[in-house]
Amino acid sequence: MVWVKKSFPEVPSLESFPKEYAKRFVSIKINKLLFHRIGWIEKKMKQLKINNMRKAIEFVIKNIDYPFTRGRPDDKHLFNFFSGKACYQIDVDFWQTADETLMTYVLNSKLHGKHGYGDCEDSSILTASMLRVLNVPCYVVLGMVYENGFPLGGHGWVIAEFPDKKWRLVETTLDKPPTWYSGYPEINPDENRWKVGRIVYEGWIKFNEKEYYEWEEKEKRSMFEKYVKMKFKEKETVSKHRAIEKAFNIRSKALKHRKILGKLRWR
Repeated sequence: MVWVKKSFPEVPSLESFPKEYAKRFVSIKINKLLFHRIGWIEKKMKQLKINNMRKAIEFVIKNIDYPFTRGRPDDKHLFNFFSGKACYQIDVDFWQTADETLMTYVLNSKLHGKHGYGDCEDSSILTASMLRVLNVPCYVVLGMVYENGFPLGGHGWVIAEFPDKKWRLVETTLDKPPTWYSGYPEINPDENRWKVGRIVYEGWIKFNEKEYYEWEEKEKRSMFEKYVKMKFKEKETVSKHRAIEKAFNIRSKALKHRKILGKLRWR
């Protein structure tokens, strides 16, 4: 089994798919998640003095928090026309473009002195977008996290070639950056299973603005469709974030910001 290069799939949207599968309001190719309004992203990177790989990765880890409502991960998005007289929402799982995630930081920091927001896919997409602006070889990877062979939840992360010429795994949901470079586990980008401590990251798809790959299984089913159809509760599990914390010995953003009610409701 190998990574097979394919054409860019279209992210499911409310235009063409049932609400429970929609990840966007309107149709968009998956690579456009990284490079939509790329000129604006480049401008903001210059203003924020993000001019190298380390600054890009650590900016996202430090400044993009998990979205929460009542102590639980919440990726609901509303879209309003005519001052709210028409309102549409995606409350299952929404994939933000890199510029949308960066805009949450720009607005929240300016208006409220707070961080930006985005879940594992969103923070990984923003990280990869910034790295590609800096011409760093990298991919967003979407797949599953396992512990002792047991699936803990769907997840998104980044793999990138570091200045030491080694490919490493970047976990963007950590509360603080790991040690540079050694805190980022070395991996083989030609494989799709990467062990970090007691957990295994299994990649199903990987992409950047120029290339899209799926890990070919024996039955040759679409790994993109498999990931898209995963329910939100199958992705956002306490056990997944606890395992990631233990693997990196760094607190997870998703667990740090839990409220008392969330501890009772989020399992």
